[in-house]
Amino acid sequence: MAVLECPSCNEILEVEPPDRIHSAFSSAKPMPKSFHGKIIQKRVRCKNKDCKKTVTIYWYAPITYFCRV
Repeated sequence: MAVLECPSCNEILEVEPPDRIHSAFSSAKPMPKSFHGKIIQKRVRCKNKDCKKTVTIYWYAPITYFCRV
């Protein structure tokens, strides 16, 4: 599980990675050649009843994940 804040209201959002490989996340697309495979884009709706904004999260497999010994 990952914890992040809504950029609009700072509400805490708990999100689950789509799988074990896509363990890193960002609110902006990762730089080319910094990840392996495809980026999985997920949209999460803020649970704050006064906000309800949609936050886009980019899940990816960082290159360093595959460089483990």
